[in-house]
Amino acid sequence: MNPKQKLQSLVSKEKTETLKKNQSRIKNREMLRESQQIAIKVLLKLEELGWAQKDLAREMQVSPQQITKIVSGKENLTIETQIKLQNILKIPILASFYEYQTKEKDRV
Repeated sequence: MNPKQKLQSLVSKEKTETLKKNQSRIKNREMLRESQQIAIKVLLKLEELGWAQKDLAREMQVSPQQITKIVSGKENLTIETQIKLQNILKIPILASFYEYQTKEKDRV
């Protein structure tokens, strides 16, 4: 038996969801990376303003638990939430893609 035949004998004949799972992980990784960047911006701005997370919660009219999710960098933020953050904290949230692109160009 040649190496190709050996490999084929070991490989399952059943279809797997591996490709879909990997694509999903990649998509989630991108979302998580973006959420973490937003979390850093929010935390830095809160520190600059001398605000606690509960102050931001009050301004946004959400629960402190919601702010905890945002600053943990694991929350998939709605556009509405991103706009509230931008308007209240006066920081660019939705422009983060363009900021990242600019940094990448500067590195090259």
